Amino acid sequence: MKKDNRNHRIRKFLRRLRNNSAGVAFVEFALVFPIITIATIGTLEIGMTMVSTILLEGAISEASRSGMTGYVAAGSTRAQYINNLLQERTFGIIDLNNLVITQKVYETFGEVGLPEPYTDTDGDGSYTSGVDSYTDLNCNNAWDADVGADGLGGPGEIVLYQAVYDANFMTGFFSKAIGNADGKIKLTASTVIQNEPYGTPPPGCVIQVKI
Repeated sequence: MKKDNRNHRIRKFLRRLRNNSAGVAFVEFALVFPIITIATIGTLEIGMTMVSTILLEGAISEASRSGMTGYVAAGSTRAQYINNLLQERTFGIIDLNNLVITQKVYETFGEVGLPEPYTDTDGDGSYTSGVDSYTDLNCNNAWDADVGADGLGGPGEIVLYQAVYDANFMTGFFSKAIGNADGKIKLTASTVIQNEPYGTPPPGCVIQVKI
């Protein structure tokens, strides 16, 4: 008899527990909250990355338009003026300590980003100094993986403007999840323009085959 009463009480308790909905909302919230939080932070991270990329592209475009005219601000060099312009147009969102700005000059658009041609004498598939001969297109007495010369170029020359930015994440989670070894994501923006004929073109160098 006592056993039946005990079983009855247990079944009654279980029915009450099954029908009791108190605290369900809290449990559901506890399960969903982390997912919502990660999705929200991820959206903000992606948004900041897109904004940084847009700012870089806009700054590079404006700098190239100024550079192609040969304009020089008072008390500044062309390089200083363009670098300052790039920095100003990012409105403080870009960490300037992580921003690298480069300009390379080419003779033609077809040379942009290409290495200097060489003869693979030893057949190892890459340039070997002192063994393989190369065409010194930029006349710097060294083989270059990129034929472009540093600088802003002269009248009529082709110039590649590039900004490389190591963007920081707002949270450590995304830094580890999708960042590089330093917890950053690399953003790049570039454009290629031809300088206007605003003056006397610089003298060309004598291209030679060297070893």
